[in-house]
Amino acid sequence: MPTVTIPNTSLQFFYTDTGAPATEEYATYIIVHGHSYHAAVFQRLSPLANERGVRLICVNRREYPGSTPHTAQELKVYASGSHEERATLLREEGVNLAICAAEIIQKYALSSVTLVGWSLGNTFTMAVMASIMSLPVQTQLRIQASIKGIIIWDVPIEALGIPCPPDFYLPLYDPELTPEARGPVFSKWVQSYFNHPDISSHDPAQLNYRTHDPSKRRTFEDLPPAQFQEMTDHHASDKCDTILTKPPFAPIIAALVEQALFNPDIRSAWNHPGVSYVVGEANPWSMHFAEWNIRERVKESNGKTPISFTLLEGVNHFGMWDNPAEMLDVLIGCNKV
Repeated sequence: MPTVTIPNTSLQFFYTDTGAPATEEYATYIIVHGHSYHAAVFQRLSPLANERGVRLICVNRREYPGSTPHTAQELKVYASGSHEERATLLREEGVNLAICAAEIIQKYALSSVTLVGWSLGNTFTMAVMASIMSLPVQTQLRIQASIKGIIIWDVPIEALGIPCPPDFYLPLYDPELTPEARGPVFSKWVQSYFNHPDISSHDPAQLNYRTHDPSKRRTFEDLPPAQFQEMTDHHASDKCDTILTKPPFAPIIAALVEQALFNPDIRSAWNHPGVSYVVGEANPWSMHFAEWNIRERVKESNGKTPISFTLLEGVNHFGMWDNPAEMLDVLIGCNKV
């Protein structure tokens, strides 16, 4: 079971690795998972990696299988800490994940790396980006030399600290559901396909908040329960991820995103990696509302902090499972934009 240890600590991160392809030079994608679904959710991409001449390394965040759990004190900060305590904790999460990436880069002598955040994992990749000036010098140098791109993939508003629109719906907050039922209902909701009346309008009234497309099966609808459980951990997500999506964390996350994406000095410290934003058309409403927000802010930056945007027709939140070949080709294509 491959793990990387953060120097001078007991922290370990588990990761899956497709290994080096046959080509001498290749691109590596370090992928950070989202809420509940951990690194195993990317397993259908793995057989395709060697065919495409790329390497995929999927890291399990803390609390998820194989990685070091949070301490009781850290979980207390997540649950009831002050604004300052929570901001410090999230910055530390970013620093540790950045060092994790740098250690992987050093271990395998990787020279062309793209850091990918999927879903809630983008909160943590934003924290990584924002942490660059707080990192040890050698870690900074490795990152500057090796990480050539950042991909923001299917990110919901909560993961970017963006306020919710009026009349929004999210099963994790549904008062009509018991706390125990919210996780499973959320899981079904997020793996559905949604038809939205007019995404291009940037009008919240043109988003479909609840009703999935009945003509399409949910991604994991027919998957045996045992196999589904091998890629999910609601117990882990309940401890910290769901808390992270609630309003008290929003300004903390928003500040990290502002630094990571819209501070030219941070972009420069990263040696100006290409930043790509990918979203599936059939995603829940939250991913589109987030994309509208970021697209508008990029426009306001007048070219100082560019981001390229890609909309994937007919793809839901789990493109890596339902459309693995197309999804991997899109990720690879982001490096060519």
